[in-house]
Amino acid sequence: MKIQIIKEIILGPRQLTFGFDNNPQEEQYFVIACIIKQFENQGQVVLDKFVAHLKQMYDFPEIDTLQYIFWSAQELKIHFRVDGKNITPFETKQILLKSPEKYVEIITNKNVENSIFQDVTLFYQKLSKGKNQNSFDDQYSFSRSLLLDLKKWETSLNSFKPIAQKPFYPGYKEINEHLQSLKIILTRQDSYSLIYACYTNKEKIEKMAYDVKIISEFYTRQVKFWELLIKSIEEFHVNLTEIKKTQEIFSGLNRLNQILASSYPYNFITEADRLLKMVQNHNALIVQKKTKAHQMKAISKIDVMIEELIKLFDICAPDLDKRNKFLYALRSARKKIPHTISIKQIDKVLCNTEDMYDDFIEELKEE
Repeated sequence: MKIQIIKEIILGPRQLTFGFDNNPQEEQYFVIACIIKQFENQGQVVLDKFVAHLKQMYDFPEIDTLQYIFWSAQELKIHFRVDGKNITPFETKQILLKSPEKYVEIITNKNVENSIFQDVTLFYQKLSKGKNQNSFDDQYSFSRSLLLDLKKWETSLNSFKPIAQKPFYPGYKEINEHLQSLKIILTRQDSYSLIYACYTNKEKIEKMAYDVKIISEFYTRQVKFWELLIKSIEEFHVNLTEIKKTQEIFSGLNRLNQILASSYPYNFITEADRLLKMVQNHNALIVQKKTKAHQMKAISKIDVMIEELIKLFDICAPDLDKRNKFLYALRSARKKIPHTISIKQIDKVLCNTEDMYDDFIEELKEE
């Protein structure tokens, strides 16, 4: 705002004009109505931004908007607030003359009953469990702290929602319910509406505080483990027949499935971690045994190919270089098998070897 415009602001009560300025009076009511609406919707009205907003939306001259605001403050319909303290219109004008860009808030004059205010502040302190040491004698300061926490919860829940929608991930129901509650509570964000909304929704907020803490802990610290649990259980089902042969391991796997399917599994993470390690170790032994057997089977098949190829050499009589080339290729494939650590990779090596063997046979027959 320009200093020249600030200098033109008239302080003191509005002068009586015996009914000849109805239009300015109506404009002043309109400005105050806009302040109240913005305060309810956003919980905050900043002087310079508000003046610019009315200029842009309604082409209100800045001096007129400022004058109506200062007259309304003089009549105690609204208050100015700078650096967390309420100040008079005179003090506000002096501050703006020194620093036109100073952050000045406008707040309304409506307060909740003191008994309700004290009840909500006590509730809030208990909810914070001593983390917030402010005494909150002022309703506006309290409502800003309350609004900040509620919006943090809303942001956190919205960030977790996309993951929680996936299969086997917990908390989607609670996240949805709490976001709906927050939408209602935050409909109006002025101090009066917000404090009163929290007073009438204390049970919901208490449950929300507990769930937000638990769900936040899960999705910030434990979600990687949960991803591993989902992936591991899928892998375990490949060896379910073998796992069933050991009762302790099978029971552990069943319990892991129960935890994974639970709508509220947060208290079972430690148990799940212990059981997962137990089943993983057993499953690793099963996989190792099956892999070893698969390796031996693949080696036997390649040995048969080598024998058949040698027999065919006696019939087709290829030159020595070709014999060595074919045998070297098959024997190299055979040597790969013991170092191939998964059944899928073993099958790939064997398949490639069989194709190569078939090509050798065709080439020998063509001679």
